[in-house]
Amino acid sequence: MANDILDLGVQIAPKASALMADVAVRNIGRETIVRATMLALISGRPAFFLGSPGINKTGTVQDIAKRIDGALFYDALMPTIVSVEQLIVESTSIEEQSSENGGKSIRTSDTLGRAAKAHILFADEIWKAEPRVLQTVLDLAKGDGVRHEGRMVKTPLLAFVAASNELPDSEGNLQAMWSRMTIRAEVKSLDRAGKKNLVAARLNRAQAGKSAAPTATLTLAEVETLREVRPFVEVSDEIVEITLDLYQQLLDGDNAGFAWLWADDRRFGRVFDVLQANALLDGRVRVSKQDLRTLEYLLWDTPEQIATVKAKIAPLCRTPLSDAQEVFDTLFAPAGVVAEVLAGDRNKIVAAITQFEETEKELGRLASEASQDEKTKIADLLAKVGEEKQNAVAKILGAKRSK
Repeated sequence: MANDILDLGVQIAPKASALMADVAVRNIGRETIVRATMLALISGRPAFFLGSPGINKTGTVQDIAKRIDGALFYDALMPTIVSVEQLIVESTSIEEQSSENGGKSIRTSDTLGRAAKAHILFADEIWKAEPRVLQTVLDLAKGDGVRHEGRMVKTPLLAFVAASNELPDSEGNLQAMWSRMTIRAEVKSLDRAGKKNLVAARLNRAQAGKSAAPTATLTLAEVETLREVRPFVEVSDEIVEITLDLYQQLLDGDNAGFAWLWADDRRFGRVFDVLQANALLDGRVRVSKQDLRTLEYLLWDTPEQIATVKAKIAPLCRTPLSDAQEVFDTLFAPAGVVAEVLAGDRNKIVAAITQFEETEKELGRLASEASQDEKTKIADLLAKVGEEKQNAVAKILGAKRSK
């Protein structure tokens, strides 16, 4: 039974990967938002983005929602919402009723909508929400539904996503909400190269017109299937022990800074929900060391801790595949010899061919040490290296013949 369920998830995973890749291409430099939002969708755990206004947080999340057929997206700018009704009530009808003594009474009836009907909710500037609205926002973040007219009403919410350019006061009443932001990511403004790519991408989309419409999509049913499959993704004792060791290292290195992390048992359990979601999105049925990189979204409380967390994680998640990807990326570095040859510099062809051959040799060695799942991906990298080596040689030979 479990294998059948897992097979379903693995069949859908490539569609999810294609969706993420397509959204990332259209939203320059926002891969972190794309990955974190999809992790929230599949794990059912809230995500929070820390970043200044104008860096496309809302737009990227909305772009994901547009690619899920049937999904409703609601963008709540929290400082402008002054009542619970404004957040969850679509309309209110008024009905006049006659009483037995001949009098009249007025009865109102609310039709729920907005955040109460959304599949993906984006709570922007969440820490500036009105106190009277906070309990409803907390209920939504917890996935419990919403309180309305004296009862709890279930909502179709799949992903609660929030954002702000600041963190809540560490001594204030928002800590309960902050503690439930399981997935946390800092999003920074684009650098110079990113801004140039942004302009080029916008121009390309505008010129393509309707032909630029996205083709990579999921259905709500497929998202629900991935959510149902996620708990069946295997988490080995080794992964749990490695995670515990990481917790201990962070605590030992900065007890005051990471005491909260060790004390939060709820978060520790949910860490593995997110690791399972990451493995499933990559088409795998067991959590591996490469998924540990996702912990950089889960183990920090202040932005200053992010670098420390990443540094501790890096040596834990090295695998033959991650090493192979690093070797591959180094070969095709923008300022490298291979890039110069592919751009037409014939003087460096010998050095480039040498680098190609050394890379092929190293990828072959790493493939011999890899798991079966990793072997396939390393083989894909090898094939790309071979193809680009042929392109480089053909480019130079073509240049020579034209002279």
